[in-house]
Amino acid sequence: MDFEHQRQQFERDEGVIFYFNGPVSQSVVEGIGDAVRAKMRHDAVGIGVTQKVFTILIEQMQNIVRYSTDRLMEDEFGAEAARGQVIIGQNGDGSYFISSGNRIRSEDATDLYKRIEHVRYMSPDELKVLYKEQRRKAKNGSEKGAGLGLIEMARKSGKPLDFAIEPLDDETSFFSMKVTA
Repeated sequence: MDFEHQRQQFERDEGVIFYFNGPVSQSVVEGIGDAVRAKMRHDAVGIGVTQKVFTILIEQMQNIVRYSTDRLMEDEFGAEAARGQVIIGQNGDGSYFISSGNRIRSEDATDLYKRIEHVRYMSPDELKVLYKEQRRKAKNGSEKGAGLGLIEMARKSGKPLDFAIEPLDDETSFFSMKVTA
């Protein structure tokens, strides 16, 4: 799924319940998270599904903040913001999807591809073991973040992570991800 597919999905309103495209900072992440939880509570969505959607949404938006090459400005709290987009929708079977997209440095694309492919088809038990190992590494400071967000999204989804990385120019690529909850 590339940027164009995400944009077309939004324009066709294929179950889209939320769309955001713009600067993302920590305060924006918190605000959107609160709005999405309120919307799902209003729609009487179960707490388990709401929590899965919320967790995946937060992980995807934090990835935009950390890795988007489109650094825009500082928000009112002095934090740097990064441009990206997020779409939340409901599939025909009642499940939810959370999609995100942003530019990344092309030199990071291969490592990102390998990290996602590593967790993409793991069983729940394998993900649980890997999550514990990576948490231990993160606590010891041996690996920053240690890919916990990707593992957490795979655990919450229970389905393979859908993603694409498409070169835009010599220095940047567009990264998109769609996770079903």
